[in-house]
Parts: sequence; structure tokens; C-alpha cells
Amino acid sequence: MTNKLADIKRWRQRLIRLSCLLLPLTASAAPLPHWLQPLLPTDSQTALWVQDSHSGEVLISHNADVLMLPASTQKLLTAVTAWQVLGEDFRFHTRLFTTGNIKNGVINGDIYLQFSGDPRLTRAQLAQMATKLAATGVQKIAGKVVLVGNNDSQWQAPGWVWDDLGICYAAPVSSFVIDQNCVKAVLLQRDKTTQIKPLLPAPISIRSSAYFDPQKQQPFCQLTLQRQPDNHYLLDGCYGGSAPLPLAIAINNPQRYAADIVAAVYQQQFAFNGQISFANTVPASAKLLLDNTSASLSELISEMLLDSDNLIADTLLKQAGQQRFGNTAGFAAGAMTVKETLEQLGISMTSSNLVDGSGLSRYNLLSARQLAQLLQQFQTRPSLQWLIGVLPKAGISGTLQYKRPFNHGPLRGSVIAKTGSMSGVQNLAGFLSGDATQDKNRYLFVVLENGLNPQAEKNKRSFMAAVMPALQQQLQTEANTALSQQSSAR
Repeated sequence: MTNKLADIKRWRQRLIRLSCLLLPLTASAAPLPHWLQPLLPTDSQTALWVQDSHSGEVLISHNADVLMLPASTQKLLTAVTAWQVLGEDFRFHTRLFTTGNIKNGVINGDIYLQFSGDPRLTRAQLAQMATKLAATGVQKIAGKVVLVGNNDSQWQAPGWVWDDLGICYAAPVSSFVIDQNCVKAVLLQRDKTTQIKPLLPAPISIRSSAYFDPQKQQPFCQLTLQRQPDNHYLLDGCYGGSAPLPLAIAINNPQRYAADIVAAVYQQQFAFNGQISFANTVPASAKLLLDNTSASLSELISEMLLDSDNLIADTLLKQAGQQRFGNTAGFAAGAMTVKETLEQLGISMTSSNLVDGSGLSRYNLLSARQLAQLLQQFQTRPSLQWLIGVLPKAGISGTLQYKRPFNHGPLRGSVIAKTGSMSGVQNLAGFLSGDATQDKNRYLFVVLENGLNPQAEKNKRSFMAAVMPALQQQLQTEANTALSQQSSAR
């Protein structure tokens, strides 16, 4: 009996100690500011984090741990991972090898063109490599032309919306990337029919049964692009306008696209049979002939963040995964590499779900707290501080240059942040200056909204658009009040 009473006493003491630990957490959850309450939408889910970068004090924490679709704010994670894992000296390489010898202008053997997923490799660069080879006296390739890339066949991540896949912002992510795996074209009206004209010659075919409806006689007028095997497409439906319509069509088979382009380029320069084959590796005995290097990693990350470039983000994600797990790595390995990298920086990623590097997947889930902790790393870790300078700047650069209400008024020039937008999602994560010149990047903030009504989105009535001007005004008012009180105390 005595032992039982002692056990009960010990358990009571433990419960009391646990209660004491829990009480401060409850007490520290301050109510939301009075000015914020009217701005919270009733028909969507929102999260808000505001922190004083100088003191570290969290000024507002609303739904900070609720998991939400990050959209392109996820590129912040990709940028850090690429920089940490690949290193500042990293570049993509497109290399040309041969297993034969060159005699009397003939390569007596096979040539291997090794792709690495360079997201900015162009047809013009491939042609330049061929021209350089021809300048050495080569006129004929007697062997095979072999394109080399890894055997990752998952070109789109899980959760990418199927009707996005024909559009260039969802271009396939592969070792084989040429001209961003995207074909620019224009839809033209020809009497009662239409014609699709690529802006540059491209090895794809597009049939069109679409028509123009400038009088808007059809109540449900929309275009549909059907993707068919081997870079064939069918465009049908109607377009409610009269002017030519620009199109940006994503390649659906990057291997076939690369083979067709390389064949065309090489047939202009050399005598060869026109046949292209594929391999996963270059033979150990092959000799390097030419090496085309990409832009630097810092340039690629800057472009990715400034323009929210999905292809750069996902090629960097896959490359980081390959560096960590080996040549067969794909989206899953890249996502795991992101989680590991952020955990090493002290950011708990246990609750998150990461699928890609671009934020295009509808399966990604992050919290405002996780994004805020990452932004804190931007400010406190010297190796990452340069990333702040390449974020879009309100009314001046990148995806915030023309975005309302950031392109005019007090917010212009005062916000630098990564946007994250897709249907039903409007997010922003970055820094707000207390004063445009003397208090740069004073406040760290994360604004997330999911489930946004499409009509509200269309009319620019997102939570982000409402809260950011109010937040800036409130913080300025509080700062002025504090200065006034300090002056009075003197």
C-alpha cells in the first residue's frame, strides 16, 4: 500500500511539473492584433508570421504550424539546398566525346554527346559545339551519334496538375533539356480555320481544329491542348478573341526532341547517317572533345528566384538528389535531400511534405513557421545572406515588379520577397523595410493563403493584398509612437 501511495505521489508531482511547462506556452499565445481581425477571410485558410529581425521577437503568429500549399515559395528551400549541396562552383556540363580516332576529316568511331540537365542549354549552343568540331577539320562521322543521359524517366513530379503539362511552366525535367523543353508558337486565324506557327523551326507537329470566336457566340469558349506521343499535339476548342494568340507548348518527350534537334544540327555540319541512339554512360575509353558549361550556380539560383523559374528549380532539385544519392536519383531523392539539408540547419521538417523543387505539385505542404525559420537563416548565416539580394523587389524586379499592390504606393521598394501563386493559392515570404533607407529588411514575414476564391483572386482581393499595406502602416505607426515616447522621456 505504501508503495502505491508513493507511486501516486510521484505521478502527481510529474503532472504538476508538466503543467508548469505547458502554462507559459499557453500564456505566450498572444491574441491577434485588433487591426488584423477584420482582414481575415472567412472562406479561405490563412497563416501569418511577422518577426522583428533586430530583436527576434515574433510580433504575429497566426496558424503558424498549419500545413499549407507553398506554391513557389518552396523555391526558397530549393535555393538553399542547391547552394549547400552542390556548392558555389557547380556548373552543368554538356560534353562531346569520341571512342574513335580522327583521320583525314573522318571520326572513325562513335561520338557521345553527354547531357546533364542544363536548364538553359540551347539549340544554338549545340550548333556552336558542332561548328567548333567542324573547325578542327572533321567532315564526317563514320560511327554512331549517341546521346547520353541518366535513366530517370520521371519527367513530371507527382501532383502536377494534368492540364498544366502541355504548358511551358510545367516542361518535363530530364537530362535532355534544349531551349527549356518549350516551343513558342502563335495561333493564327485563316478564314474559317486556324494555323499554328512555331516562332522557330521545331521538331513537333500540332494539328488544330480550333476556331476564333471574336463575337463570343459560344457560351463556353475555351481551348484544349491534347498531348500525344512523340511530341505530337492536337489543339481544339475555341478562342474568344481576334488577335493572334501566343502559345508556349511544353515538349512531352524530351529524349525524342533532343534526338531530332541533334540530328538536324549535325546533318548541317557533317556527313553521317542521321541515326541517333541513347546510353546511360560514356565509355571509360572515350576522349573528351568539347565541353559546354552552364551559367554559374549563383546566376541560375538568382534567375530561379527572381522569375520563379520552375525548370531551373526542378533541375537543381534533381541534381542535388543525384549528388546525394547517385545517378538514378529523381524527384523523391531531391526532396529527401532538401529535408536533410534543412534539418542540418536546425529547421524541423518532420511535418512537411515535399515532392518537387518548384512548388508546382499540389502534394507539397509547408508551414509558415518553417518558411520563417528558413528566412532567418538568410539573415544570420553568412553563406546564405546573398540570397536576400536576389529576391524580387516590389515594383522594381522579378515577379513583384508589376504585382498589385506592391508596384505602387508605400510598398514599392519596401518589400523583397518570394511569391507563390497558383489557382486558389497566394503566398509571399520575405522582408519588409521599416524605413526605405535606414531600416532595411527590418521585419521578416510569411503570408500564406489557400483555398482562395477564383473570383477574389481575379479581382486582386487576396489576404496578402489586404494585409501587407495594413501591416506596413501599423508597424510604422508603432515605430513612430515608440520614437515619440523616447523623445518625451528625454
